[in-house]
Amino acid sequence: MKEIKNLNAEFKKATKAQKRVMIAQDVLAQLKAKRYVAESGCWVQANYNSAVPLADIKYTDSVQELFVEKKIESCNVCALGGLFMSCTNFNNNTLLEDLDFASSELGDLIEEVKLSNKLNKIFSVKQLKLIEVYFEGNDGYFYENREYDTVKAFYIKYPSDKKRLQLIMENIVKNDGIFVPKKLKI
Repeated sequence: MKEIKNLNAEFKKATKAQKRVMIAQDVLAQLKAKRYVAESGCWVQANYNSAVPLADIKYTDSVQELFVEKKIESCNVCALGGLFMSCTNFNNNTLLEDLDFASSELGDLIEEVKLSNKLNKIFSVKQLKLIEVYFEGNDGYFYENREYDTVKAFYIKYPSDKKRLQLIMENIVKNDGIFVPKKLKI
């Protein structure tokens, strides 16, 4: 719990650009640790530790703490879902009920609602949509007509969900917290 408090404090002091880089780096770390499983067509789906009785997990529990304690063993995520979870890993504002709602409504939530973890205040809505479009290959919740050919070329060149998510997050880190599709290797 001390490590969580230190991370929370570091994140709170960071600029928005630094926060975006920290979030993208965390997505990469969670992918490497196999705590995130990249999956097209899925916002964020928590996979609970089977050794923990579900009766011990409540909607009012902190997602950050459940994830650190490995009561949430892993999560299947799209690009937006990975960003949502990693943002949650840096602050303690998201309850399980928030995660449950985000698992089915995250596309609508980034535009309409102040998210519990403030992801849509750290990243612009435009950036979040663009990141998701590239991950889903324009076949997801959002669609980008202006970059259709580039998006499809990226999706075809990298058919692995994990590889696309990794490349997108590396792009964000290399570009100081901004997703710059023109710098993707297509």
